[in-house]
Amino acid sequence: MCYIFRVCRLFLSGLILLIVMTITLFSCIQEEKTKNLRIIDLAGNVGKTSVVNLSEIAESVDYIPLETNDESLLAPPLTYLNFVNGKLYIRQFQTEIKIFNQDGSFVKVFNKQGRGPQEYEFLSDFYIDLLTNNLLVYTHKKLSEYNINGDFVRRISLYQKDEISIFGSNKYFKIEENLNLVTFSKYKSKYSSCVTDSLFNVLYYINYSDKDISTRLNIEKQINFLTPYFYKFRDSVRIFNGYGENILSVSNSKGVDTSFILNYGEYHYRNFNLNVRNSNNLPFIHRYRSVYESSNYLFMQFFMGSLPHKPKIILRYEREKNEKKVELPITASLFNKKTGQFQYVDQPEINQFGFVDDFEGGPAIWPNYISEQDFMVTIIDAYKFIQHAQTHKVSDKFKKIADGLKETDNPVVVLVKLKN
Repeated sequence: MCYIFRVCRLFLSGLILLIVMTITLFSCIQEEKTKNLRIIDLAGNVGKTSVVNLSEIAESVDYIPLETNDESLLAPPLTYLNFVNGKLYIRQFQTEIKIFNQDGSFVKVFNKQGRGPQEYEFLSDFYIDLLTNNLLVYTHKKLSEYNINGDFVRRISLYQKDEISIFGSNKYFKIEENLNLVTFSKYKSKYSSCVTDSLFNVLYYINYSDKDISTRLNIEKQINFLTPYFYKFRDSVRIFNGYGENILSVSNSKGVDTSFILNYGEYHYRNFNLNVRNSNNLPFIHRYRSVYESSNYLFMQFFMGSLPHKPKIILRYEREKNEKKVELPITASLFNKKTGQFQYVDQPEINQFGFVDDFEGGPAIWPNYISEQDFMVTIIDAYKFIQHAQTHKVSDKFKKIADGLKETDNPVVVLVKLKN
């Protein structure tokens, strides 16, 4: 009887060990699989580009003409915008914000420029706090906050704490009610930013890698692509920490997480001498301009230097109004967060950039903003909209909108509902 008991006990022990080993192995496989999905393979896709149709990433596209009257009339550039809770906010110059409903109807002008205690000197940037729907306006090293009615709420000075101001506090992101991220502007600092509580007491600093710090200290000139880049995504802030391989995320008071890993491979800048006269001609990759993120996708542009790629071709007009083709070593890209697939996106035609509108036949679309509800937003000037309808095969819906426009009208907003 004792012998049978010992055999059963050994069998159970072995079975438990096997189960534990199986679970551990499965966990390791899942962890490795998750890690692989986070790797953005820049190097492995050099020389490979493809045209991408909008229907591959989107459910629908809507073209919405913005109301045109004396008060609502917009002037370029129209690159500073937010689309929040069915309202479109567009910065005008450095003075005011014009607000439209989702159907294109004009709501009002927000303008608090002035020298008073509840006004701002100039408007460099803005965003809408989704926790309160309040409008935060950036001026020089401080923010002014206003409620939905335009009433002054408070002024936030980013220089109020020595432990922040010593690094050249620059910009502010509100992560949650009692958690903020403040960015730094000093190029040769070892920190790119810090995370604070609601009273701006520093909880922790976010530092560059040792290699990036060494480059900054030893380079003969300031290089733009080593400047960190930040953007808000849902309840976190994403950080391109200089030229680091990791795209970081801040969402809590404990520390940073790694969301994505950039594989530069042999095309990393550290393989080249940056002290040459024109480093733009070197064969390495770096981020170009803004990054946009939805639930499913990352939209990024990259500067490709002398690497093999299809350049971005635009038309520029010289003084005699002659068209001139200009080639730029820039490419768009798309990263699918759920499958881990990365691809460089080719231009569908000269002077267009982004994804082919195979819904309505409109011009190629690239985001200027992506909302919390996964709307990709961009803007087309009225005269360009009309010209496209006259020179391309478009849907009846697109043509009808074009026929109702004048070249001097406000632009048309494009709302693309992305797949999630």
